[in-house]
Amino acid sequence: MHFHLPKPLHGWREFLGEVGIIVLGVLVALGFEQLVQSAHDRGIAQEARASIRAEVRENLWWIDRRDDYEPCISSMLSELEGVLTLARNGKPTPQLTDVGLPIHAKITSLRWDANAEAGRASLFSGNEQRNLGNMYFTTEEFRDSQEKEENVWAKLGFLDGLDHFTPLDVHELSVLLAEARYRDFRAQLDVTRAREWANKLGFTPSNPESVENMTPSAKVQCPPLTRAASTN
Repeated sequence: MHFHLPKPLHGWREFLGEVGIIVLGVLVALGFEQLVQSAHDRGIAQEARASIRAEVRENLWWIDRRDDYEPCISSMLSELEGVLTLARNGKPTPQLTDVGLPIHAKITSLRWDANAEAGRASLFSGNEQRNLGNMYFTTEEFRDSQEKEENVWAKLGFLDGLDHFTPLDVHELSVLLAEARYRDFRAQLDVTRAREWANKLGFTPSNPESVENMTPSAKVQCPPLTRAASTN
């Protein structure tokens, strides 16, 4: 039986040639793997970006709906101011009904949070991450303003059906009305800021999957809060 031993390399040139081939093969394999990973990351980033942008546009759509109702809110605040003036002067006051905020904007950050926690948002450029972060900070500010505003209007619900104001009622209405005006101001400020960030990001409001049957920019009907003045 004959054994064929490997022939030794002859000289450094042949040795370096063999090593070079191995190194080149490793580099080609690593480069191909990196290309595949980069393509995969781009695909993941694109999916995350589409999901997040859809969520932002839905939030903007709801913020626009809140702004559509601003004339109603302003009118209700003016009506309540008039009632407060009458009550302070001991004059008959009209009966109030349906006191409450007429709109609730559905603001979410579920898709942003999920993609950020999974590390997919880190695939965006630094500038895109910063702008989206500011956009979500603004919509979170709006959501917080809305929650506080709704809380004030819920307290103002004590006015429903009230036909006689005690001094305590007058004080309560005075305090709540001042807070309602401030909360309305903050909500309007958040609306303005959200639109500014939307313009910077090139986003337009959209909610194609909405089931709320709300027509964008439709003229909102604002029924008065007051009925006929009490004769008592």
